[in-house]
Amino acid sequence: MPQQLEVTEYDVIILGTGFVESILAGALARIGKSVLHMDTNEYYGGSWTSFNFQELLDWAQLLQGHVEESSGNSQENFEGKKALPINFSKARRQAYSTIEYEIYGILKQTNSTEENEEYLHKDEQDTSEETIRHVSTSLSNFERETLAKLLKESKQYNLDIAPKIMPCRGELIELLISSGVGRYLEFKALDKTYIYSDQDTFDKVPCSKEDVFTSQTVTLIDKRKLMRFLTFALDFTNSPETFEGYEEKPYEKFLKEKFQIDGKLLSAVLYAITLIQTKANDVNTIQGLTYTQRYLKSLGRYGNAAFLVALYGAGSEISQGFCRISAVFGGIYMLNHSIKHLLIDKSSNNFTGLIDVNGQQLSSTYLITSIDYIPEKLLQENEECEQISRAIVIIDRYIHEEGDASLTIFPPDSVGNEYPIRVLQFSEGTRSCPEDKYVLYMSTKASGKSAKEDLYKALEKLVNISNDDASLSSPLFVLFYRHKFRDATLSSLLPDNIIVTNDSDSSLDFETATIQAKQLFEKMCPNEEFLPAVPDPDDDDL
Repeated sequence: MPQQLEVTEYDVIILGTGFVESILAGALARIGKSVLHMDTNEYYGGSWTSFNFQELLDWAQLLQGHVEESSGNSQENFEGKKALPINFSKARRQAYSTIEYEIYGILKQTNSTEENEEYLHKDEQDTSEETIRHVSTSLSNFERETLAKLLKESKQYNLDIAPKIMPCRGELIELLISSGVGRYLEFKALDKTYIYSDQDTFDKVPCSKEDVFTSQTVTLIDKRKLMRFLTFALDFTNSPETFEGYEEKPYEKFLKEKFQIDGKLLSAVLYAITLIQTKANDVNTIQGLTYTQRYLKSLGRYGNAAFLVALYGAGSEISQGFCRISAVFGGIYMLNHSIKHLLIDKSSNNFTGLIDVNGQQLSSTYLITSIDYIPEKLLQENEECEQISRAIVIIDRYIHEEGDASLTIFPPDSVGNEYPIRVLQFSEGTRSCPEDKYVLYMSTKASGKSAKEDLYKALEKLVNISNDDASLSSPLFVLFYRHKFRDATLSSLLPDNIIVTNDSDSSLDFETATIQAKQLFEKMCPNEEFLPAVPDPDDDDL
């Protein structure tokens, strides 16, 4: 007999444990709302989650269609209501495309053929057909050896499928501090940024005053220009005469004409400090100055770094932190629990409840959901939605300097790319991988036919992917995929009491998603405080 919930009516039912849904779960439970939080997945995080290595392979194969899943149900009538079928598996697969992965065989450097043979065949049980059943393509012996080692260390990996970093001053960090969720999390500083130049070099970007003074790659004249600009940008609103007439003009034009910043220095300001995600002409001066100011104000709060990296996988760890707040204040959680239908009242067109996999009817005043749970009949496909090309790369050593976390930028057109390519490098210090490995997260706005096409040339500059440059680190595994940023708020078909959260976007941080969570909460509960501080766990009044 399937387990049934004793309570069947709630203030809010939330489907999906992604970043925004989890913040809302914590915020609503905190003010006394009854919350039922469900997820078809058996893990937290939704499209923001992190996987160990074997889970990542399973996920990639699932999206490629190598694993069968049950199809959705047909529309029915249920007690005078429309019962709209949910096809979670189909919706999830449609969000991802151009999925390709490659496993690379690495020869051990020895002086004898016998030693290489011994290396290849040791731990033979780990290279059995059972161990490599996750890979559908044929593998060479050395590729089998690589795969076996990655699977053996699988649980030491926490691989983000939508990697993000967090500004040291911003919406999320302040929310983590004020709500108390930050006490559940650990962070490392991202304290190095590099930019690829047309001289085929990677230059370290000076961000603070100390960096500018000690930089060996910036000329004395450029140091003076940069210091003058950074001093202005930190408090630009106090000098409106400086940007008067440039407000809506491209930021690039403002930097060139008002501060004589050009060449490599211009690229560093635009793409490594301002972190522009598109082409330079797409960002006006006010936007650019606002982004630059946020970056500068983040420096110095937690050392000489503007960003923090959450340990053990950012999206899932932060999501679980907010879910913990929800559970403390009465939220009920059900993972690995499928939903069959959403119930819509025929006369009012309002959501009234849902039917779960056990056939139980559950009701609520509001439904908050990720877009994966929205029936196709309620969606309007946005043909112009943003798509993000991503890659997860496991390598055998660091690409620039040893350290816990760094960021590398490829400006537009530097390797044939239309948009900036951002590359995060994480080490064992971030709990993303074993101590002798590193993880690269590559991302850019989609422009070519596939994620591999968008990112491959940049990857060739970072690792020895073609076996022609032994000075570069060697790749062990590469996964390319494209993720669609779906925005259901554009649909006019949705009932008023269904609130849909957006997917992870192409930005490097959580700021847009955090702002969305706050705005949705204020829409639902306009007179309530958003995630007030939680009492100390040792307080008897909790």
